Amino acid sequence: MRRLPAALLATVAAITAPAVAAIHAEAYGVTAAGQPVEKVVLENERGMRLAYIDYGATLVAAEVADRHGKRTNVILSLPDLAAFERTRGRYGAVIGRYAGRIANARYTLDGKTVQLVPNSKGMALHGDPQPYDKRVWRRQDFADKESIGSIYRLHSPDGDQNLPGAMDITVTYRLLRKRDEFRIEYQATTTAPTVLNLTNHVYLNLAGAAANTLAGHRFQIDADRYLETDALRIPTGALLDVAGMPFDFRQAASVSARLPSVPGGYDHTLVLAKPIGAYARVATITAAGRRLVVSTSEPSVQLYTVNGFDGTETGSEGVAYQRHGAFAFETQHLPDSPNHASFPSTALYPGQVFRSQTSFRFGDD
Repeated sequence: MRRLPAALLATVAAITAPAVAAIHAEAYGVTAAGQPVEKVVLENERGMRLAYIDYGATLVAAEVADRHGKRTNVILSLPDLAAFERTRGRYGAVIGRYAGRIANARYTLDGKTVQLVPNSKGMALHGDPQPYDKRVWRRQDFADKESIGSIYRLHSPDGDQNLPGAMDITVTYRLLRKRDEFRIEYQATTTAPTVLNLTNHVYLNLAGAAANTLAGHRFQIDADRYLETDALRIPTGALLDVAGMPFDFRQAASVSARLPSVPGGYDHTLVLAKPIGAYARVATITAAGRRLVVSTSEPSVQLYTVNGFDGTETGSEGVAYQRHGAFAFETQHLPDSPNHASFPSTALYPGQVFRSQTSFRFGDD
């Protein structure tokens, strides 16, 4: 069969793209506790689709084009609501109150020690055992001149996860009308001094969610230091130079080629080389004729190569997800920051508003 030139394919894709952006909501299921959950599908004027569900404010799909105009879903997800309720994989969900590890499940702020709930390894992790990714968020859809999307809201009462302060949190998913880009915007307030570290745990594979390999993926990350950790991945407090290490992605490199030199796989905090709080482009990732550019206001990123996947969970595509078959790029503050005065602060006080933004912009490579 004769293949059409790439330029012609791109023209056909542009012609067949929707003339206007659209928001569609549909029933997705009911939780074991009896809470109804909806799924929202956004489609922009170029034909990119972004989908998410109210449970965990979870991203479940992003259909983006390659250099030939072929659109493929690049977000890993599960087949139904029951699977999302069972999993500990946190697919595409909002993580909070505190993403990452807190040593000994304890920290001190302004002279007051807060004891959190330890896991089996004695640390606090990702808000367990009642994390934000296991809750149904309230949603309000919107459309403005530049974008379409939804605002998710969650009220976290004083003492939630043993953390002080009642918090009101909003997470906005925004798909641009005329560009293959979606943004995640976070905002939060508190009634008492507390700590906060929000992120999204989306798993990506630019060759397609069912590809099950990172072969061909090249990462360029503007990070000049990485966080030293102990055997439990608890920070020692040292920030080390990436030079000469498998964490140096200042020049584009294959992550899969470096995996043999990273025992256990990547699950490391890379400290971004930009001013604290500045919103800037921090990474470019390419594979399978697709390019992803990530920009963020956060000071670090957790690069994770799904080291815990073992084929026991089957994704939405009907394929069993395998170890090192995808990656997470979690923009956030550093883990265990409340116990390290030298790290960027995660403290939030009454009268302050926490704000953070990360964007994922797709193009052809």
